[in-house]
Amino acid sequence: MATLIFMTKTNQNMQSTLSPASDALIHEVLKERPQVHRGETEINRTFGADESCLSGATVAALASGKVDCYGIGPDVARFLADHVNASSISLEIGCGLSTLVFAILKSNHVCVTPSQTEVDRIRAYASRKEINTMRIRFVISPSDQYLPTADISDLDFVFIDGKHAFPWPIIDWFYTADRLKQGGVMMVDDTHMISGGILVDFMKVDPRWSLLAHFDGKTVAFKKMVPSVHDVAWHMQPYIVKALKEREKSERTFSARLMRKWRKLFKVP
Repeated sequence: MATLIFMTKTNQNMQSTLSPASDALIHEVLKERPQVHRGETEINRTFGADESCLSGATVAALASGKVDCYGIGPDVARFLADHVNASSISLEIGCGLSTLVFAILKSNHVCVTPSQTEVDRIRAYASRKEINTMRIRFVISPSDQYLPTADISDLDFVFIDGKHAFPWPIIDWFYTADRLKQGGVMMVDDTHMISGGILVDFMKVDPRWSLLAHFDGKTVAFKKMVPSVHDVAWHMQPYIVKALKEREKSERTFSARLMRKWRKLFKVP
């Protein structure tokens, strides 16, 4: 039996309530890292190298369709183990190692992905490992089509790790933020990409959210501090007001600089 590895971040001497069997199973899944993602996961069609802003081996790997694992690491898995249990109601945009962890934790879980193939691979792996997925409802749909009319509420945990093209992380946040209950946790993955980074920068300074954890510069977790984050005007959002003031200051500085040049050019006192 593996030693318990999923301890709380706040007190490394305090062990999680996770059972030894579940702990060992999560440890095994993370070690094996089952491959469920084909190279490019965000579009179904084939694409040419000339369509991508990347080049060389990176875009070749995406276009190849080779199956890989883009899943979470042990630190994020430990965080899930500390914040999700059998009484949790959770929602995940995307599918992968995290889905298996939610299953092991026995959360009442909704997993939204447009890829039936990913779901089939997850189910096949779970079956081999005797991981029960009965409490997971897989929704085979793009999140921007499913979420606007989804019949879900009172969520304890939301994990955004779906389409990374702009503005999908923000769309996923918009349609899940107020389905998350006050005190619930919102986790955003791959925030090193600006599409998710903008969202996290906004949430970090918004008083309606409290930063809980930041993993490896790419996965960030927040606690929701109010019943509704959408009951707000633009001037109540620090991120918007700060950006507006900085733009106004920049424009004043530019105008002043331009005026000085004009006065110097035409010798105006």
